[in-house]
Amino acid sequence: MSEPAAPSGPDLAAGVPVASVQDGVPLLGHAGGEAVVLVKRGAEMFAVGASCTHYGGPLAEGLVVDGTIRCPWHHACFDLRTGEATGAPALSDLPCFEVITSEGRARVGEKRPTREARLRGQGPPSIVVLGPGARGRPPWRYCGARAIVGC
Repeated sequence: MSEPAAPSGPDLAAGVPVASVQDGVPLLGHAGGEAVVLVKRGAEMFAVGASCTHYGGPLAEGLVVDGTIRCPWHHACFDLRTGEATGAPALSDLPCFEVITSEGRARVGEKRPTREARLRGQGPPSIVVLGPGARGRPPWRYCGARAIVGC
């Protein structure tokens, strides 16, 4: 059996100097046992999961455009602020982490809840299916290209 791969890059939970992070250039590191990408955009710092949710592409090699990061493999697009998948082919959001900057260092903190986790449990308490359902016959039939109602 093979050993799990050692985390790449610096320990972002311990922190890195803010000056060592180039604007718009993803920095691959790890925090809490997860691969994380740290991105600086102007005065703001963002941290998201390092693997694309589509096919696991390396986001550290991706492009940072405005407030997004794009996967180098299939160009899936993610919002850096929320981790939300904003462009196909990715459908799932990235994990997103808080970034604490103090005394010239940037440290990756707690993982934020994803949009799916925030929305879970906010749906309707029940759903009612009206009509015949999946096994029933619809109240019309097709005759050529026209639907005839009330057969």
